[in-house]
Formats: sequence, C-alpha cells, structure tokens
Amino acid sequence: MFVNKTYLQLSIEKEDKEFIKNKAEELGYKSASAFLVESAKNHFRLNLDMSVYKNLAREINYIGKNINSLIRRINTDGIYSDSDIDFLKKNQKIIINLINKEYDRLLNLKKNFTSESLNLNDKENLVRALQKNQIEVPKKLLLEEIYEQIKDDFIYIIQAIEKSPEQDKEIEEYTWGYLYGETVFSLDNEKLIEFANEVFIYTQKLKMKLAKLDNVFDDSDWFSLKEILDKYEIY
Repeated sequence: MFVNKTYLQLSIEKEDKEFIKNKAEELGYKSASAFLVESAKNHFRLNLDMSVYKNLAREINYIGKNINSLIRRINTDGIYSDSDIDFLKKNQKIIINLINKEYDRLLNLKKNFTSESLNLNDKENLVRALQKNQIEVPKKLLLEEIYEQIKDDFIYIIQAIEKSPEQDKEIEEYTWGYLYGETVFSLDNEKLIEFANEVFIYTQKLKMKLAKLDNVFDDSDWFSLKEILDKYEIY
C-alpha cells in the first residue's frame, strides 16, 4: 500500500542530532521522526505576566527609602526613640504583608496558553509542571526580597565584626558560614519571615549603636546575635 509521505530537512548540530535519536530510543519511539512529531503535538507554551512583581518591588523600594531616611537621621543625630523603632517595625510589617499578598496571588496563577485548547497530554504535562514548581517557584520569586534583606543585614553585621578589634576572625567566618549555610534556606516561609524580622531589628539597633564613633561590635553584640542564630538553627 502506498503511504503519502513528505520530507522535512533540518539543520542542527551533530550533538543535538545524537541527543534526539537517543531520547527517542529511550522513550520507546520507533524513529526520531515519530518522536519529533509527537513532541510537536504535545508542546504548549505557558506565559506569565510578571509585571505585578515589578510593581511589588517598586512599592517595597519606596518603603525602603523611608526607612533609609530615618536611619540617616539617626546616624546624624546619634539618638533614636521608641517611636523610631515602632516606625521600623510598622514598615517592615507592611513589606511582609505585601509579599504574602503576592505569594497568594502566585498560588492562583492565571495562565495564558498560545493554543486554543489543551489535549489530555498537555493537561497531564501542565499538572506535573505545576506540582513540581508550585512550592519552589513562589519561594524563589516572592521571598527573594526577604533573602536579599537578610543578606544585606548580614553583610552589615559582618563588616561591623571585621572592623571590631574585640572580635576574632572565627566570629566573622562563622557568620559568613551561617548566611550561606543550610539553615536560612531550609526554613519554611513563616520561620524565614520571623528570622528576617529579628535580624532586621537587631541590625537597626546595631546601626544606631555604632553611629557613635566610640562604639564597636563587642561581646554583648555577638551574644545577642548568636542567640538569634541558635534559635533558628534547630528548625
């Protein structure tokens, strides 16, 4: 029986050709052509509108500027009040609420597909993709600001330790190790936010203290920091 066939010429690298052939065999296809046709039929594209997260970054940066203005004033005057601490706590809470709001938004992704409808294979692939990424992606995208805040606070603390004549090199190395160790990245969302809050407030108090030229990072500062670090290392 005559079967009507045509030819499609492709220009690809030798390594890509071998990869396609091996992948087709691995998945049980009789030929590379059958594998490519099936792959094309089941292919779909998922487009996500990420503009909302750019707006989130702008909001957070605006609040951050207000916080920085307060810190500069405190550094200039050399004093701070309870209302200043309340201001820092209040604005940090606003930032955390904004991030949590966008976290919920991402969990209810709005999807825009290039195809008009999805076949069964498409739907199964989509489900697997969301199941695989629904935990990892939100944390990476939406908690990025928190990780960045923690990193910035740690860097300030480490610089203070480095400049202090009262602290050994081991203290500095321990703090660097904690920042890039497993503890911070293994915390669940709730504990990570709590940790960021405590480190943030600690850092602001340290900045206020060190604004006086005769103050250095002393043992009491280290013990206070170590208490926070030890508290979250058990999780």
